[in-house]
Amino acid sequence: MTSKCCEILAKKKLNITFIESASAGYLAYRFSLSPCSGKILNGGLVCYDLKIKEKILKISPKLIEKYTAESMEVTEELVKKSKDLFKSDIYVGCTGLLKRGGSETPEKPVGTFFYSILYKNKIYNYRCLCKGSKEKKLNTLIRYICK
Repeated sequence: MTSKCCEILAKKKLNITFIESASAGYLAYRFSLSPCSGKILNGGLVCYDLKIKEKILKISPKLIEKYTAESMEVTEELVKKSKDLFKSDIYVGCTGLLKRGGSETPEKPVGTFFYSILYKNKIYNYRCLCKGSKEKKLNTLIRYICK
């Protein structure tokens, strides 16, 4: 799935940057395995810890407190702020609950992920629920993002 996505990006001469929290660099890693990675992958930032979100990406602690670090609102802000750090055609931000111990609730169970894609100054926000082992959840997340 990632190889096909990378091929499409390469054909369109688009590059991509990842800002990852719950996926901890897994998305960028998977894209790096493609033969096209040198043409499309700019890089990214792992912001697993709140300090990275707040200090490097300048995400407001009040926003995190209001919505939690694993929320659509914070994820959207990740891609907006990433434009200050990276020059890219496409930005993908991801937060979520890969395991217990975050902000899970009955409405937001473990396996819930939020991802935002910024392309041509338009943000597309998505929420998905992934089941199974941690690796299976991450692979399901990649399939959603590559659609």
